[in-house]
Amino acid sequence: MKVHVCPNGLLFLGFLVSVNEAHPQSRWVFEVGVTLPYNTPLPLLIRQSGQPDISLAASYSSRPFEIPICWIWRIGRWSGDAGWELQAIHHKLFLDNPPPEVDEFSISHGLNIVTVDRTWQLEEVCARIGAGITIAHPENSVRGLRLPENLGIFNMGYYVGGPALIAGAGRRFSLIGNFFLRCDGMVTASYSNVPVSSGTAYVWNVALHANFAVGYSLTVHARNTRPENE
Repeated sequence: MKVHVCPNGLLFLGFLVSVNEAHPQSRWVFEVGVTLPYNTPLPLLIRQSGQPDISLAASYSSRPFEIPICWIWRIGRWSGDAGWELQAIHHKLFLDNPPPEVDEFSISHGLNIVTVDRTWQLEEVCARIGAGITIAHPENSVRGLRLPENLGIFNMGYYVGGPALIAGAGRRFSLIGNFFLRCDGMVTASYSNVPVSSGTAYVWNVALHANFAVGYSLTVHARNTRPENE
């Protein structure tokens, strides 16, 4: 079985490097879980050299429990009731209503949505908004021409697709110690350009996500740099 490794781990490292020293009583929060998406029908445009454009109102399924599953992870730093986080969502698209010219069209190894989010704790509810990019791994065959999957970033079949926005809210439930369960709803909106053989597909996507994640909260105390006799 061919394994695809998404390069958004590089963005994770960049996020860690960019964070300043922790303020007193800051908290690091780590979460990982699954997401169950519902995709709204939106336009799909395919342009192929020397051929008429293919345009349709695309209906997609996501098959969240088929390998690779639809996952979500977050790492954030909180100070008081507000925080910043890096979030990655492994979203998938399978075209359910392909026209005759399209043999197959999917982004099943990830329409990965990577965002930097601002988060707030509003009484019992945690709200977030964020912006970022998509990192897409398209698999398609149009008019009998299949897209090779050994191109793109590091020749792994991934491409920077385009901009993405997210917004959501949810609740946290304590488990054992510093562990907790997070349940939230989210809407994602993205626009991606992905290659097809001898052309480009322009993909609009708006999806609703139900997210379920297990997390761990770590409180960090800033070092006291003042002399002891002060």
